[in-house]
Amino acid sequence: MKFKLCKLTFTSPFHVGERENILEKTEVYIHSDTLFSAFCHNYLLLYGSKKLENLLEKFTQGNPPFKISSAFPWWDDKFFFPIPLNQIPKEKELKKITFIEKDGFEKLLLGQPLEEIAKNFQTIPTQKEKSKPWETVNVPRIGLSRLTNHPGENYFHFGEVIYQENSGLFFLIDFKDENFEKEFKATMNLMSQEGIGGDRTVGKGLFKIPEFLDLEFNLPQTLDATITLSLYSPTKEEIPEIRKGYYEIKERSGYIYSPLGRNIRRKSIRMIVEGSVFPGDKKGQLANVTPEIFQDKHKIYRYGLYFSLPCKLEVE
Repeated sequence: MKFKLCKLTFTSPFHVGERENILEKTEVYIHSDTLFSAFCHNYLLLYGSKKLENLLEKFTQGNPPFKISSAFPWWDDKFFFPIPLNQIPKEKELKKITFIEKDGFEKLLLGQPLEEIAKNFQTIPTQKEKSKPWETVNVPRIGLSRLTNHPGENYFHFGEVIYQENSGLFFLIDFKDENFEKEFKATMNLMSQEGIGGDRTVGKGLFKIPEFLDLEFNLPQTLDATITLSLYSPTKEEIPEIRKGYYEIKERSGYIYSPLGRNIRRKSIRMIVEGSVFPGDKKGQLANVTPEIFQDKHKIYRYGLYFSLPCKLEVE
């Protein structure tokens, strides 16, 4: 089972908000919906609105030319993946682990318990900053009044992530239409210069021209479940099956970033997080989160397609 891998090496800090209006907090990796939104913005800049409309129509009609995962850490040429949520360790220290290197991840997907696998493979915990390839910093900021050009008491902190040398983020791409690969790479090249996340106008979220590699997983297709490596928005038909899996839910909100309007709140949506495990396979959807005030402009979507790998539903 082979996928394309897009490897990002950041040249500046980035900020991806965890919650709306809480600027001092930032995610340390990039969810698939944020990645897709940035991709569409750069695709629009490169190819124009008509081609973007045609691209989104393929997604909404169930014929996407590609699917993407969220962007997870790479470190010293090792690629790290989220711990499957069917792994429920009893040891306190194991509960702190967020990511595990690819070879260990494959063994977890085969149903081997984290208690055994974590002893032999590199992991990244949620704590102990020295054991991570990134550093989070709070940068003091001052907001100036547009009327008086005076800061007053508008003082706040802005959370940023800095990936150290020989580390960064990567995501997987499953090309359903190989002819789209050229446009995909060109769009990512532009994104490296435009940036991703907040504060792009002051040079945040920039990265080198991305490197594209092949990545293969050694997993049998006969396993009885799948794990999602992207945020997942289930279709109405899929919702009744959700309770049979292992999952967590995350609320996604934010503002529209469009040439036709900004600073307009889009509809919030609850999505299933990366690492969730379900029986069988799923599809997901591009969820329509267009607010009423924006209906006469164009539709706003939240990427929620299911990027799956086979795995065992229950841990041995």
